[in-house]
Amino acid sequence: MDDMDKDFWDDAFKENPDHVNVEDVLLDVELEGLQPGTALDLGCGSGPNALKLARLGWSALGVDWAETAVKLANWAAREEGLDATFVVGDITAWQPPRTYDLVISAYALPGGEANRRALGTALSALAPGGTLIVAEWDRSMAEVWHFGEDDLTTPEQIVALLPGLEIEAAEVRPIENAFGSPDDPRGYAGSAANVAFVRARKP
Repeated sequence: MDDMDKDFWDDAFKENPDHVNVEDVLLDVELEGLQPGTALDLGCGSGPNALKLARLGWSALGVDWAETAVKLANWAAREEGLDATFVVGDITAWQPPRTYDLVISAYALPGGEANRRALGTALSALAPGGTLIVAEWDRSMAEVWHFGEDDLTTPEQIVALLPGLEIEAAEVRPIENAFGSPDDPRGYAGSAANVAFVRARKP
């Protein structure tokens, strides 16, 4: 774990968590047809997706390395009386205590070679018959956002790191309003974004 990165994200959640989380608008459609069971949210931030799952009847666990984010998520779960728990952990090294019917990673991959370790965690956490959903900023956004190409990924790169899974979808999906709020500083180049989306199933 890079302590500088960890401190950066922890400070960001202390300053304005609404400008750190990205609630995955693709998740709503993808959950159709799935029976609620156990769910794991890797890189959960302050928990918007895991809390959404819990409201829909899932028993959710979220993992994030920002302690402030985890505190906010646990507080929100308690306030609503939801079946959701959040723990501090580095998703590239964290060991899941069990397997889960649904594993999601939404805008949480660390980039570069560390993506392999993070998705390795996802693979080890996925139960037989379970579904994995990965949504990440597509590499086509690198020039728009002035990122390095290796900072972002593609559906093909994600699929290459998921050996043994049945790939149900692997595509670039455009989102019109990626950040939700017009005053969100992340929308400096516009609110539209391309997402590298992968949905897979463990046989």
